[in-house]
Amino acid sequence: MLTFLKKHHSFLFFLGWLTINIVQAGFTELIDDEAYYWVYSQFPAWGYFDHPPMIAMLIRAGYGIFGNELGVRLFVVLLNTATIYITRQLLSRRNDLFFYAVACTIVVAQIGGIIAAPDAPLIFTVALFFWLYKRFRDTTNIPNTLLLGVGMALMLYSKYHGVLIIACTLLSDLSLFKKYQTWLAAFVTLLLFTPHLYWQFEHGFPSIQYHLFERNASEYKISYTIEYLLGQIALAGPLMGWLLLWAALQFKAVSKPDRAMRFSLIGIYAFFLVMTFKGRVEANWTLPAFIPLMVLSHQFLNNGGHMQQKWLIKSVPLTLGLLFLVRIYLLSFVPPSGWIHKADEVHGNHTWVNAVKKEAGALPVIFTNSYQRASKYWFYAQSPTYSLNGVDYRRNNYNFWPVEDAMIGKKVMVVSRIHPSLDTACEHLIPNTDSLVSYVVEKFYAFSRVMITDKTEPVLQNGMFSGSFNIQSPENYLAIYRRLQKDEAGLVVSFFTDKKPPIYIPIPFSMSEVDSVTRQLSINVPVSLPSDKYLARIGIASSIPGFYTLNSTSYEFDVK
Repeated sequence: MLTFLKKHHSFLFFLGWLTINIVQAGFTELIDDEAYYWVYSQFPAWGYFDHPPMIAMLIRAGYGIFGNELGVRLFVVLLNTATIYITRQLLSRRNDLFFYAVACTIVVAQIGGIIAAPDAPLIFTVALFFWLYKRFRDTTNIPNTLLLGVGMALMLYSKYHGVLIIACTLLSDLSLFKKYQTWLAAFVTLLLFTPHLYWQFEHGFPSIQYHLFERNASEYKISYTIEYLLGQIALAGPLMGWLLLWAALQFKAVSKPDRAMRFSLIGIYAFFLVMTFKGRVEANWTLPAFIPLMVLSHQFLNNGGHMQQKWLIKSVPLTLGLLFLVRIYLLSFVPPSGWIHKADEVHGNHTWVNAVKKEAGALPVIFTNSYQRASKYWFYAQSPTYSLNGVDYRRNNYNFWPVEDAMIGKKVMVVSRIHPSLDTACEHLIPNTDSLVSYVVEKFYAFSRVMITDKTEPVLQNGMFSGSFNIQSPENYLAIYRRLQKDEAGLVVSFFTDKKPPIYIPIPFSMSEVDSVTRQLSINVPVSLPSDKYLARIGIASSIPGFYTLNSTSYEFDVK
């Protein structure tokens, strides 16, 4: 038996890794973002508001095989196992058993390996990129050049963070700029990535606008930086993450591929550290650094850190034990724990979805300010729904999908948290939900797919908000506008801060006045605000009392 294990340890490790994650994927309910990306897959496109299309393609392919949670995650699980396998091929001096220990130490590589999110294909394509780059440096010929270009395109189609890997690799060896093969690989990447760039152009580059500008916090908080630093240590491994980070930074790269990985590791961590001065950084944004982290920490500890190597190996049983408890809890048939109820996304989804479905009956359902709940409802009720994004919320891909159009003019049920502007006599608390209320609208209309863009940067001075704008409408909305009353679908400009509720300033204009796909609008309205830093957005009134859709980007103003 021992001889068999020694001979087939690689096959057994990867088979075990894959099998455990397949079971986990099939018996764990979707988290919020997974459901959102599943809705992506219902609308195949070259791009989406938040991300490139790779995750939607993987989900669509898997869901076509298994129409359940396993289908959503199938190709993500397969790519996760392939990622670990390719990463092992990047080791110049390989110690398989120690590599298994490093892989098992990083919990996110295991639990994260079932989550159908853009990070999964990104990490796989990062590993693939470094493997292709190693081949390219070993033999710089046309086939390896073309493959490297394809690898970079796949990385960018997975998540925009791939740009950092490419940039850090170029910085690690400036002589690459002198090679025509580098430019050929870049041309292949650009050519393959052009459909997504064209999608961005057609839709006004929403991803760039959102990620680089709309996500900024109004002011810096030191907690952003502290949370980031602590989060990276925890993400690298709950017990030995600090050791892996220390070891990876200690390794002195000799080969060009190792040097590229070292630059990528430091570059990614440094880049997002700087980003904490603009706002909160989500811990998972640094996941592309995990491939260099695994390789470089293994290289350093395997080349001489024998004591630290023993510490790590001895910690593996405890890490796997803790992970086993987490895996058991995540199973759908295990009762949820009361003390983490509000943060629990993988339990109770069938309960609240069935409660909302029963309440709605035959009525279409619209959720306000919650693309997560709308997506979960769509998946588990198997009934198309909609997330109506308010002026105080954020844009997402529901602003582009034509789901809203099919509901205009119909009787619908709106589901939300208790909304202070709604007539409470018309609200109904839905049983078996987390304080959700329903509100029936006899004749629904909202125009969240309308985009109001500035022709000139708006200004706030002398007590007046002024600017020149274009109203961009889908062509099929023009007939709907003609049926509106003059007091319906009016415009507002909303001013808000992190600490205070929005202040709505009416704009003397109604969408009933719009008679073309592009309509120019000049705004000049009096505004009186207390001294503070504000974000301003323009919204359109809907048939839901007091609810204005989000129809513009954000503008920053500092009122003295």
